[in-house]
Amino acid sequence: MGEQFKVVAVVGDGALTCGLPYEAMNNAGHSGRDIIMVLNDNGMSIAPNVGAINTYLGSIIASPVTVRIRERVKGLIESVSHIVGGQKLVDFAKTMEESIKNFWSPGMLFEELGFRYFGPIDGHNIAQMVQTFDIVKTLKGPRVVHVITEKGKGFPLPQPDTEKYHARAPYDPVTGELRPVKAGPPQWTTVFGEALTQLAGEYPKLVAITAAMPSGTGTGIFQKKWPDRFFDVGIAEAHATTFAAGLATQGIRPVVAIYSTFLQRAYDSIIHDVAIQQLPVIFCLDRAGMVGEDGQTHMGLYDIAYLLAVPNLTVTAPKDGAELIGLLRCALEHTGGPFSLRYPRDKAPGETPPAAEVAPIRYGTWEVLRKGRECALLAVGAMCQPALAAAEELATEGFDVTVVNCRFLKPVDRELLDALLRDHRVLVTVEDGTVTNGFGACLAGLVQTVVPETRVVPLGAPDRTYEHAPRAQQLADVGLTGAGIAARVRALAAEQSLTHS
Repeated sequence: MGEQFKVVAVVGDGALTCGLPYEAMNNAGHSGRDIIMVLNDNGMSIAPNVGAINTYLGSIIASPVTVRIRERVKGLIESVSHIVGGQKLVDFAKTMEESIKNFWSPGMLFEELGFRYFGPIDGHNIAQMVQTFDIVKTLKGPRVVHVITEKGKGFPLPQPDTEKYHARAPYDPVTGELRPVKAGPPQWTTVFGEALTQLAGEYPKLVAITAAMPSGTGTGIFQKKWPDRFFDVGIAEAHATTFAAGLATQGIRPVVAIYSTFLQRAYDSIIHDVAIQQLPVIFCLDRAGMVGEDGQTHMGLYDIAYLLAVPNLTVTAPKDGAELIGLLRCALEHTGGPFSLRYPRDKAPGETPPAAEVAPIRYGTWEVLRKGRECALLAVGAMCQPALAAAEELATEGFDVTVVNCRFLKPVDRELLDALLRDHRVLVTVEDGTVTNGFGACLAGLVQTVVPETRVVPLGAPDRTYEHAPRAQQLADVGLTGAGIAARVRALAAEQSLTHS
């Protein structure tokens, strides 16, 4: 491009638990390019970091050799600084300290990748930071500055809960305690975590795997009860998937709990290491669909589209907490290939009984929630509630609408689908996901080959990105509420001349 820049890349230590930063360092390290990498090391991503790299970074900070050298040199300096000629001895001692530190280089990992290592330094000491960067910026080639910081530093409370504070939530400004949420049904995440923990007592080969998200996925509940059967692999979703595949080859029943948006990183591993081998790995996708305040980078709108394309993979979505448990049981009983469940960042509707009281859902079956005629709403997972609300609203206007819980997106319930095609002229699919290549699009393709005169209308998230907003508002904006669905059915009724009493 003909232009020269000073490039600074800031990387958190949590990122060093996955492979992408090493690919970048491998590329940049031996290029000789003028780049500074600032390693912001606070020992946290969302949860505390895990793995060998985290241990290595900790060893840099508290290296016994480095500590002993510093203490002995400090003592020598104090003892000779006041005598004649002492300053020369002080300078010599400092030179020796640097030489020995370089010999036992705590930054050897970075040095071997082609980066000159500087640190660790106190990231809260502004004067030291300025001094260090004034020196480092004059040098050439790849450099890494290792900065030690404390997550939550400056917060007025003595011991802020840095893990809970990762996401924005209302809190008491005096005590720092998160404000209690309104009473009601438990979160889907909690239902999953408690159910998995209970089911582990019945299935001794069940293990839980997560990628640096024990609290976010509910597997932290499992970890407390079954620590020897819990694996946090760090921010490494592809590794989590292939690790689960390896366990499955030996008869273990791995349950991989990951946010929908993060499972995208493991897509190749899902196909190559799990699906092709038909291994019974269970994927539990939290934060599926609209994610509210988690924001556009965390939207779980794409998992239906990308998972329906994977061969040998069962794709499901429960309508409530009890059905989540029933589908988990079904997944544990299913040994013919991988199995996925998706559920949103929201409260799980209905009463959720103990896992021991819930039978497995029969594989590949749908459920009729309301029997009507001419128009059927085929709802996916959490969309069953707004679909039922739409049907109730339409009933007051004389429209008698069928509502079906399509808990199995793949395989579809062909027996029930054939019955719906005999009795209905219009099928409206409702999914909390992108309409592009989603459940509705796939079902429309199938129906076209069977009963081409039946119209299939997919409702879901239009093909665009979405800004921060409460989940309820995001759903309302795209018509995925009872009122929004009812309005769409009214418009279809006018177009199709559907009858109503």
